[in-house]
Parts: sequence; structure tokens; C-alpha cells
Amino acid sequence: MKLFKKISKLLFLSLLACLLISIILYFFKPKLIENTAIHILYPKVTIEKKYQNNYAIEIPKMNELMYIACSLTNTFKNDSNLISNRVPKYLKDVNNHFSEYKNHKLVKLLESKLKNNAYTQIQPTIRFFSLNYQINSDNVIVENEIFHVSELLLKLFKDKIFYYPDYLELIEDFAKKTNFNQFYEKNLPFYNKLITKFDKLCDVQGSWDFLEKRFEEKYSSYRIIFSPLTGGFHNTLPNLKDKKTGLQQAWLFVSAPPNLNSLTEEQLELKKSQFTRELFTEMNHNYVNPLSEKFNNRIQKTIKNYKFWNKRKSGYSSKSSTFNEYMTWGIFSLYALENYSEKNSDSIINRHQNFMIKTKKFIHFKEFNTKLIAISKNHKVDSLYFKNIYPDIFNWMENFSSK
Repeated sequence: MKLFKKISKLLFLSLLACLLISIILYFFKPKLIENTAIHILYPKVTIEKKYQNNYAIEIPKMNELMYIACSLTNTFKNDSNLISNRVPKYLKDVNNHFSEYKNHKLVKLLESKLKNNAYTQIQPTIRFFSLNYQINSDNVIVENEIFHVSELLLKLFKDKIFYYPDYLELIEDFAKKTNFNQFYEKNLPFYNKLITKFDKLCDVQGSWDFLEKRFEEKYSSYRIIFSPLTGGFHNTLPNLKDKKTGLQQAWLFVSAPPNLNSLTEEQLELKKSQFTRELFTEMNHNYVNPLSEKFNNRIQKTIKNYKFWNKRKSGYSSKSSTFNEYMTWGIFSLYALENYSEKNSDSIINRHQNFMIKTKKFIHFKEFNTKLIAISKNHKVDSLYFKNIYPDIFNWMENFSSK
């Protein structure tokens, strides 16, 4: 007993000492402590062999169930960025099959979680944690945890998110009463056609190769996940490492492919470029953001006021997020110049410049983009390509904003 008390006391004192050292260090090197904490607490994944050195495009079953349940909420119905009409027949089929269950307790619960908070809730509610579960032929939920989150984080934030373990009975009840599995299996050929269409329209491998050739950051695999109901709210979850293998994976949550009936060859290339851009500018964050983090001090110094560059009323409300969005979209211009015909690349670049300026309100994107294209021609294509471009673009931004 005495030995146990002595060991316990030593452990307590050691933990207390570590805590005190961390607090003291935080005052001198806050970034070091923050980065260490993120590294320790950041989610880990199990990467199955089928994903290694590969990408997969998926419409996972639990993800689809949750999207369908969310599509019955008023929050989703009233926001075209959350739910899409890109695949209208499927949306109609969903409404025909599930609308009578719009008052189910799961739908009511989701509405309470999503109302006034949808963009914070949608990622843990529908996306990340749903991949830990399967639904079998009897509409019974089977856990298969591949997304591992620190118990400490779960305890701290469990009340702020849709915490799956607390609601599995409710989800299963919804699946059984709606006969979800039958609906999913009936639509499986359609889902597979959409996945094939996605792969034909979007240059996933080319985008991945382009970025890894020009950045030091490397990924072992990508999982591209969507629902036919997904709206324009896209996001990526980067730097997911498998503890056992050390392999690194990223998840991309994007929209379904668009309708392409009766297009000429030229129109098809333009449409394909637009769809590739949707994925590219998400994938790109997995490379741009870590590099920008290394240049954080320079970004803070270069961008005196992010509102000079960014007139958006919501989102991207910092110097770093503003700079990263400029870079991710600018880099797509370099990809377009390398991968599309000269005639079409000009149209593609003009179109996404206009979108950035008029829709996203990044008002100086055309000047930024033109300069980035010019600067890029002076650098050798290797893993340090953009690392070497960053200082040049910072110098230009400082001069431009001071005029």
C-alpha cells in the first residue's frame, strides 16, 4: 500500500511538473505548445490496404443515411449550400420515400443541432464520425471504428456535437422505420454510375500528382466522399495518420458530378475543368495550409488588413485563411495552363477569376493571379517550387497593398 501511494505521488508530481513547464513554455513559445497539443490530440485513422497509394471515390452508407435525415430538416431545405439540386431525380426519390418521416425524433434532433449552427455541426454530424459505422441488411448499425479521436477531446466537446454513441438507437430506429437499406441497395447501381462519372470528369490523379510534385507534403491516399444530395459546402480533413503504418491520408468531402447532356467537345472540357476545380481547390488546402503555417509570421506582416483583400461578410475572417484561399485558387490557374488547351485555359482562368471576385468577394484576385502566373515561370518545378514562390508573392502583395 505504501509503495502504491509513493508511486501515485511521484506520478502526480511528474504530471504537475509537466503542466507547469508547459505553462511557462507557452509564454515564451506559444506556437510550439499549440503545435505539440495539436499533434497529440489530432485524430488518427486506420488506413485499409485498399486505400494505400490510391484514391477512392465513395458514397458511404451511414453518410448517406445522415444526409437523407438532414435533408428533411428545415435548415437543409432552406440552404442550397447544404443541399443540392444537382441530381434532381434523386432528390425527388428521396422526398418520395422519406418525407413521411420528417417528424421522426432523429430529424427533430438534427434540426435542433443544425439550426443556427449548421456549418459547424455538419462535419461531425454527417461526415467524419459517420465513417465509423456500417448499416447491415436488417438496418442494424455495426461499428467499425477507423476514425480515432482522443477521449479527452470527446469528453470536452461531446455536448457541442452530434455525438454518435448517444444516438445510435435513434439512428437505427430511423433506418428500420424508413427501410433505408432497401432504398440504398435499390439505388446502388445509380451510386456506382455517379462514382464512375465522377472519376471520368474529375482529374483526381492528375491533381494529386501536380501538387505532390511541387510541395514537400506527401499523402499515401485520398478518400473522396460525397452524397448525391451534397451542396456546395465542401471541406477537407488533412494529415490523418495511421499510427501503425505511419501512412498519411486525407478525406475530401465534395459535391456529386454535374449533368452533362448535349455538350460539344469544347464545352465538355470546360465543364470537366470546372468540376476538377471543385476538388482541386479542396485538395490544394492539404498542401498550401501546412506551407503557409511555416510562413505565418510573414503572412501576418504582409497582410496588414485582410479586409483589403477580402470583402466577404462571413468565412475566411483572418489573414491566414484569406491568403490560403488566394493561393489555392491561384494554383489552379497554373494547373489549368498545364492541362487544358490554350483557348480553353484562358476561358477557365477568366471564369474562376470572375467567380473569386464577384461571388467570393476576393476583390484583388485577378491581379494576384496574374502575378502568380508570371512569378511561377521563374522557378524550377520540384518539391520546393511553391516554397520558393511564396517570398516573391509576399513582396508583390506588400507593394500592391501599399500603393
